[in-house]
Amino acid sequence: PMDVMEPNGRKELVALLVNMAYCEEDQLGYNPTIRLYEDGSVKDIDVYDQESRETHTYQCIEPIILATRNFGRHTRCFLCVDCRDKSGEKKVVVKDAWAYATREGDGNNTVDVRDEVVIMQKIRDKLAGNKELEGKCATLVHGGVVQIIKGDIVEEDNTDTAFGMLLPPSLLSEKHEFRAHRRMAMTPDCVPLQNVDHIDQLIVAAADIMNVHTAIAKTCNILHRDISVNNMLITKLPENKVRGVLIDFDCAKDISKVDCKTRPERTGTYPYMSINNLLMSNVKRTQLDDWESLIYVLCWLGTTGVNPADEERYDRAERREINKWQGTEPEDVAISKRDKLSTLSNFANDILAKFLKLPGYSQLRLLIRDLYKTLFFNESYSLLFHGTRAVDESLFIEEELSDEETSSPDSPVDQDEEQDDDADCAPFKKRADHAQDIADDLLKVLLKEREKALERIRKRYEKEMEAPF
Repeated sequence: PMDVMEPNGRKELVALLVNMAYCEEDQLGYNPTIRLYEDGSVKDIDVYDQESRETHTYQCIEPIILATRNFGRHTRCFLCVDCRDKSGEKKVVVKDAWAYATREGDGNNTVDVRDEVVIMQKIRDKLAGNKELEGKCATLVHGGVVQIIKGDIVEEDNTDTAFGMLLPPSLLSEKHEFRAHRRMAMTPDCVPLQNVDHIDQLIVAAADIMNVHTAIAKTCNILHRDISVNNMLITKLPENKVRGVLIDFDCAKDISKVDCKTRPERTGTYPYMSINNLLMSNVKRTQLDDWESLIYVLCWLGTTGVNPADEERYDRAERREINKWQGTEPEDVAISKRDKLSTLSNFANDILAKFLKLPGYSQLRLLIRDLYKTLFFNESYSLLFHGTRAVDESLFIEEELSDEETSSPDSPVDQDEEQDDDADCAPFKKRADHAQDIADDLLKVLLKEREKALERIRKRYEKEMEAPF
């Protein structure tokens, strides 16, 4: 420590300041792979491609998503153009994030089964040539862990290399959080979901996104696991049309490689997390968790507004119930959701009735009702599959017990019988066993409404074209 009350301490402080003045930017903590203008805005960004082992430089046009917190993945997205593209027409979205990773090998080779770059490579290759899904999912162009060059040494940018000189080895052990700084260039270029002009565009975007979500689950065995407002973008098309784009596979997992004996982890954003996810129950995660998240996304937008213009019209008092989904304790959020979704009456009165009283929101309300009924009260399955709480199955079993077979209060209990800590998640477990069939039912509901929304968009556009200038 420097004691500035002593001559030597003051001398050391002056020496420190002088040395800092001569430091290169990377020595001061600046990332040399992203360069800024004098006003602090991003100028250009380097993206390392782990397939070709080449670095590509992109010029930033504008930020799309900025990190608002100093914790978490610190995800940022920028609309960019390849510096080698003289026309400036081939736009990409560059994503920059500090994702969870796994230490492997010599510590300078970040390999992770949840590596977003690897997952997106698989999706790109598996869905190649599918015209119906083209442009509805972020497609990887280049990507990998950011490479930091220090003289002749090249290091991966991760928490070990960032803090290696500051922290003792004991604090860089497997027990502590390890993250890798990944950067990816993706197409198509798109804008946040709240850029929709009206409800019909939102419905079309949601249908596009869940259509490609289903295809990825079926074809690639990959579950997204983080359906949220920020991960649902749109591309504006002619004639007032839009196309939904699913992004951000940071939390995605190849379910063909998941250890079924491992208790599922909690991933996502509290307001949009499924009840199972919030409770960290032992029920396997399926497409249905992401469909449940979609319902929460649509409910949130229905209450607060689908775009900035509508947001100015909402009544803060109407957000009282849905605001509980922003709680700090996941168990409390789960309790609130479980209560509000326990019956159609609760859901309609406490959530759907609070939607904005603006044009189009009635269509959104009806769509969400149908999705809710298909997921939680699907008529193709028995009552044991329904709702958010377990039902006593013995109530539905017809049997006649003799006096000898009837259990008494003193009857011995089989000690080997495994007790289910998540007994109240029984309907979720039963639905999970039929996840694909129920997901297909949900997609049919959404695609049917998409066609209606497209027809309304067409009529609205024709009317606008007929109107005198």
